[in-house]
Amino acid sequence: MNIHLRDIDKENWKECIFLTTNKEGKHFVCEEFVASNALSIAQSRIQNGWITKAIYDEDTMVGFTMYGFSYDHNFYEICRIMIDHKYQGKGYGRAALSKVIEAMKTFKNCNAIFLCFDPENQIGKQLYERFNFKDTGRVIDGELLYRLDLE
Repeated sequence: MNIHLRDIDKENWKECIFLTTNKEGKHFVCEEFVASNALSIAQSRIQNGWITKAIYDEDTMVGFTMYGFSYDHNFYEICRIMIDHKYQGKGYGRAALSKVIEAMKTFKNCNAIFLCFDPENQIGKQLYERFNFKDTGRVIDGELLYRLDLE
């Protein structure tokens, strides 16, 4: 496995927006536990602070992530991370999350990383807790807010 993050550009944007977590391969603006990649890319063009990247294993796109500074909440956040349904359960989420955290550690003044997730997303919860994200006890828009201290 050789996971790396690549910019979304004119060569790969269509492939990226057709990734989905839906087991039947159907596309929705809001999927079970994550907004669609198309919605995320649009959001990143309207709101400042977000970085969008495709997640690759070698030359195969396996997922998508959006991270950066949330001006709405005034903290650094992993806003989206998704692995296409065809590649789930193979360790890609863990490897991709590690790459995103590495990238965010290089941000000036980034002492903590936040993320929100649906309380029913037990697989995500286990993954985040393995990386030492801790429950803040706060809920934002019905999602649990977790924090990873980098110091």
